[in-house]
Formats: sequence, C-alpha cells, structure tokens
Amino acid sequence: MSKIDIAYIPVVGRGLQIEVICALHGIETNMMMSMPMGEDFDKNTESPFGTIPWLKDPSNGIELNDSLAIVQYLITKYPGPLTPKSTENAALAAMYWSWAQDYYSFVLSPFHDIITGHNEPFWRNLRLTDTLVEGGKELGVTNLTKLHHSRLQYLENHIKSKKIGPFITGENCSYADIFIYTCIRTVQKTSGFAILRDSCQDKPFKECPNILKICDEVEKNPKVVEAVGSKFKDCPI
Repeated sequence: MSKIDIAYIPVVGRGLQIEVICALHGIETNMMMSMPMGEDFDKNTESPFGTIPWLKDPSNGIELNDSLAIVQYLITKYPGPLTPKSTENAALAAMYWSWAQDYYSFVLSPFHDIITGHNEPFWRNLRLTDTLVEGGKELGVTNLTKLHHSRLQYLENHIKSKKIGPFITGENCSYADIFIYTCIRTVQKTSGFAILRDSCQDKPFKECPNILKICDEVEKNPKVVEAVGSKFKDCPI
C-alpha cells in the first residue's frame, strides 16, 4: 500500500482523529503541514474546496476534502477495529460522530477565533458563528461556555439513559469515540483552552462522568496513546 497523503495544520482540530484512525488501522501516512501554518501544502490552490483536512490515496487517486468523508473512507477501504460491525452500528457511529462534529463546529471552533485573536477568516474560509460581534470577547466566552455545557449535557443524559458503555456504540470502540475523545482532551489539556477551563472554574466536564469514562476507555489503547504523543501538550488548540 502506498502512503496516504494527508494535509492539516499543527492543532488538534479535526485532524488528530484521522491520525489516530490511521494508527489503529495500520495505514501508513504522509502528513503534510498546510499553509498558513506550514509549507508542505497550499489549501487555497491544492484542495478542491480550499479547506483542510485533505486526503489523497495514491493507490487509486481519490482526493477527499471533508473530514467525515475521509474518516468513512479510511475505515471502509482499510478495515480494522473501528470498522462498524453491522448496519445498526454504522448508523450509531455516524450519529455520535455528528454530535462531536456539531460540538466542535459550534463550540470549539468559535473558541479558536477568541483564543487566537482572529475574527476574520483564518485557516478556514468562513466561521460558522462570529462570537466577537456585539459584545466582544467577554460575552463570546460566556455564551460559548453556556453552549458547551448544554451540548454536553444532551450527550451525557443520553449515555446515562441508554446505559451506553464502555464505548459510545457499545462494546467496541468506534470512530465516533475517537472524535469525542480528541474534542474532550483538547478542552482539558491544550494551553489555549485554558480560557474555557477558567470560565468553568477549572471543571469543564464536572457534570459529564459518563463522557469522561468513554474517553478514558479510548485512552487505554496504547496505539491511541502513541499516535497522540504529546500533541495535547504541544498544540495551542
């Protein structure tokens, strides 16, 4: 198998889940750092939609410029432990991954603008929300903290009511667990998200013991730990 080319930037973001999936499925990767935070890849001219993550599989020439498409391609083309075991399991994994995608898009991503001081397009062409309009940073942090708690509580209550475990779709780890894990650890450990931790009195997941249990289960896998390395410590967001 040829190395799969993947372009991203040196933040946790949507990229680390892809690195972890590749590690768990034994997929060899050529990781490229994209502009504006790297020189290996120009997202504005080399990716179809001007965004990252971006993937190209030299074995068949396919290019993908969407994180869910990339994730589903990898676990289907190169089967491994995260490949769904049934139609039902596949549907649940997609649903829970979408929860993480919403949490990332509407909570973590707007925090990126506040943390980095950007309220104009930066490494993406357009933010889904502008948290700095009509109130500035303080109001943005307050509103996003409320949204952080409310979105988490939906998932936490769901896990509790359905008696879900040890992973989000049951006995086996899924790609949804990986994305949930990278989102939660980003808030807990990256330096930039100290702003959210401070807003939560240093307990951003105080009411979410079941979500944290799932993250702990994911982290028991040595291949996950190896793939993550020191990224939560080193990445600013």
